[in-house]
Amino acid sequence: MADLRPLFVKNAALFRQKHLVIGRDTLDEAFASLGEAELADLTLGVETGKWLYLGKLMHSERNAEREAQRAAENLSGAQALVAVSTGAGFLFGQLNRALGETLLIEPSAYCLVAFILAGKFTDYGGKITLFADDLSRSDALEEILPWLQGKNLKKTLIYCHPPVFVAGKALYTRAFERVTALFEKRSVNQATIVKFQQLWNKNILLNSRIIRRSATLNDLLQQTPPAAIVLAGAGPSLTQSIPDLIALRDRFVLFAADTALIPLNRAGVFPDFVFSADPQWVNHFFVQSPYAARSQWLMDPVVCPAIPHFLAERGAVTAFWNNVFLSDTAFRSVDRGDVAHGGSVSTNAFDIAVRWLLRRDATTEPGRLILVGQDLSFPNRQAHCAGAALESAVFAGNHRLSTMEKHNYRQMTAMPVLWEKGIRDKVRTNGKLRIFLDWFASRAADHAQDRITLINASVDGVLIRGFRHTGLGEALSGLPAKQQTASRVAPTSGTTDGKTRTLMADLDELVKISAENARLAANKSPDQALRQRLDRNDEKLRNLGLAKDIAGLNAQAIILKITEQGEDSDAVQFYAAMARAGREVRHWLGKAL
Repeated sequence: MADLRPLFVKNAALFRQKHLVIGRDTLDEAFASLGEAELADLTLGVETGKWLYLGKLMHSERNAEREAQRAAENLSGAQALVAVSTGAGFLFGQLNRALGETLLIEPSAYCLVAFILAGKFTDYGGKITLFADDLSRSDALEEILPWLQGKNLKKTLIYCHPPVFVAGKALYTRAFERVTALFEKRSVNQATIVKFQQLWNKNILLNSRIIRRSATLNDLLQQTPPAAIVLAGAGPSLTQSIPDLIALRDRFVLFAADTALIPLNRAGVFPDFVFSADPQWVNHFFVQSPYAARSQWLMDPVVCPAIPHFLAERGAVTAFWNNVFLSDTAFRSVDRGDVAHGGSVSTNAFDIAVRWLLRRDATTEPGRLILVGQDLSFPNRQAHCAGAALESAVFAGNHRLSTMEKHNYRQMTAMPVLWEKGIRDKVRTNGKLRIFLDWFASRAADHAQDRITLINASVDGVLIRGFRHTGLGEALSGLPAKQQTASRVAPTSGTTDGKTRTLMADLDELVKISAENARLAANKSPDQALRQRLDRNDEKLRNLGLAKDIAGLNAQAIILKITEQGEDSDAVQFYAAMARAGREVRHWLGKAL
């Protein structure tokens, strides 16, 4: 059998010269993982041009080039391509040169090596980003999101190579479904950005003064971790867990979602840490407790500003984690620490709890993370736990035509009803709650081999895969009283007033230029002098750097229509939107000072 390594090394070097490899696996690791039988099949491919995968040809036996040409003709309308494998890569010799970028996802190490050995990528005029990963990680494909930025999703096609799909159906079906789901998720994310980006921008800037004099997530994680953390959500069953929380309170550190604070405080239970992340105004009701300052608060910089300001007035200890948006990164004076996001503040708290418990000394018993009130469903036809702020708001507007029962019914039927296996019996849930359920289950799988015990002690609700389900008393058994502590984290300090004033001056310039361009662009028959003026102004806008970028976040609705949704937009609308965004951001920065 011929030695394939020299050819592989040569072709891999050629690939890296022009193209990019991302993902967990490297080309060399893929080659090293192959057995003798696989290398024998690859040798056959090199010598005869017949490339096999699991004993089946990865291309037409009669005319592989003609087969690839037909496939390329079906992709002719694409501006970008996501290919779930291309087999030996014959497709790349036939792709239209106008198709400048291709993302190749290859979960099979064998097919990856075959692709490199065949060398067909040298016939392609565009750039290939090769994602090499077996996709065993639940969040593996998140790494391709940067590639999707700026792509018009309506003109980005997904291609799955039929022969490998048939031969390795389980592997490639999973890959194809994950790519499709990621595209759907990105579409939802774009809609979310259009709806909330302006609010996120505003909240981060209005929170900036308090953020600068608050502690950080990293300050918490440097403390000695406890033996057990109980994480309380505001599911309907939280009320039934309160007696055990009171009786066993000295055996654990209590994390709570902000939605659970008021029901816990009313029962005389005071969390050590409360988490808040929602930017919407309605969430400020969750902090309206006279005992809110007894807890330490960890928050996302996008949180509704009424919450940190309310807490600061009462002397509460506040801490923040990092946010990826430019409004935060541009002014961040210290690394606060990152968290995983699953769409709910409880998922943020779960990620932090896991990371803190994993810092326990290896000679000690594994830490316990225990969930209560995480129903992720509507047990007993309820939407909220008794005493929750949202429930109180419903009662405040209660009348004979709008009752709590009707409110719960609307909550349960707002989305199609799904049924899941529950702790007690089958329970109603929906697509949104199932997203959180799947998130918890996937994180449990990720941490299955770690030194941590995951327990769901919720009295009712769904069963969560990967968690042991038992009562709170049994979950805390063996832990002595008075051993759990949670020290107060110390605040940090920092100032960015100079940078803020510089940005405000640049925003004044941006507003002036954008407003002028909006007037100039309204001329439907511009002469050469007018076009030159527009070009000079555009160049000035590009040179404004941070001011342009941060104002652009406020104008995401129109920018995404142009860059990623393929919709035509009038230049006057764009410049007017940028001028309006610049004025808004400057106003918020003034309040931040």
